[in-house]
Amino acid sequence: MEDVAGCKKTAKKHSESKKIEDALRESEDKRRFILKDIEEAYYETDMVGKFTFVNDAMCHLIGYTREELIGKRYWLLVNETTIKTLKDAVDKSYKTVNILEMEATRKDGIKLIFETSISVIRDIEGTLIGFRGISRDVTKRRQMEYALKVNQEELIRKNKEIDESREKIQLALEKLGETHEELKASQLKILQQEKMASIGQLAAGVAHEINNPLAFISSNLGTLDKYINKLISFIKAQSEVIESLQHADVIGRVEEKRKELKLDRVMEDIKGLITESVDGSERMKKIIYELNCFSRMDEEEYKEADINECIESAVSIVWPELKYKANLKKNYGAIPFTKCHPHQITQVAINLLINAVNSIEEQGEITVKTWDQDQSIWMEISDTGRGIPEKNLSKIFEPFFTTKEIGKGTGLGLSITYEIIQRHEGEITVKSEVGKGTTFTVRIPVI
Repeated sequence: MEDVAGCKKTAKKHSESKKIEDALRESEDKRRFILKDIEEAYYETDMVGKFTFVNDAMCHLIGYTREELIGKRYWLLVNETTIKTLKDAVDKSYKTVNILEMEATRKDGIKLIFETSISVIRDIEGTLIGFRGISRDVTKRRQMEYALKVNQEELIRKNKEIDESREKIQLALEKLGETHEELKASQLKILQQEKMASIGQLAAGVAHEINNPLAFISSNLGTLDKYINKLISFIKAQSEVIESLQHADVIGRVEEKRKELKLDRVMEDIKGLITESVDGSERMKKIIYELNCFSRMDEEEYKEADINECIESAVSIVWPELKYKANLKKNYGAIPFTKCHPHQITQVAINLLINAVNSIEEQGEITVKTWDQDQSIWMEISDTGRGIPEKNLSKIFEPFFTTKEIGKGTGLGLSITYEIIQRHEGEITVKSEVGKGTTFTVRIPVI
């Protein structure tokens, strides 16, 4: 009876063991069926490095069929250096997943670079039975990185050559400037007048050529912003739908692709890029407006006007910016009417007031004064701002010259002012001391 009972017990254990093995085999078959069709190259080897399983992506990547690989050792694909790298990686993989980069050769002889993750395979009892790997082809990426590095080195070399050439040119210009300093000083006024005439003609053409493409750029940026908002909304909605399907494999693949493409950062940055582009186009519109003012100064009606009223109009326009930084003092004298272009005289006062406001860093004082003397009307605008360095005094009326930060000024305000005064057969002078302030004095003849 005991023998019968023992036999039954043994048979029962054998049956249970067989069920476990069948379940494991079925689970393994399912796992390999899934791995067979994934996009990444996946393979498994035994303890001596012979392939026991490769998926379709692996076969496609290296150009061998599954039959040509199964039973063959992995060094069929790699050189001795890579074999050593793999052995070191295998040694480390006993405790954790090891990621390495290695070279391999396709069946057709083409060299590839793989980024491979290696980990161990254990049976149900924890016994080590082999290794698995997931590989990605990073050949193109590494080639591009190498090409980029070469280009960067070449660019650095070229920039160094350019800097050296620039220094040589600068030294030559300084020597030339010292040699002709007296001649330049005597010709400065004539050259300035000729420059203003040339710039005026150029400004009209430039403003016209830029204005047309800028119009559709601004329009397209607005439309692009709307389209981007729709695309971002669609991507968010698409992600929510995918997550609602609760399919772990699909969600994982989508999330991996999302990270690979850095979509979250792209969606975050793209709005800022559009905003910066819109700001840039608005700045270009401002430049075009000032260029138009510069090139169309003689189109306004020439008539008698009160220059005090022109200045008061300028104060009203600038007041929203002026009132927060300066205490304005006005000392208008009794001056006669004179023929002029009132809008242009107002523009002169606006430019000089804005220049004064911008020179004041925190709080200061601006004084406006007018008087009649020697058949001329005089206008003086003073500020207690940071002042103008002596080396810049001879340049401040040149077009596009500015000491402001990039994006804070066009460098056209004072050149426009200079040209307006010249057209009125007047004069403009400047006195300045760094740290104490600046005074612009304008003379307009009474006509």
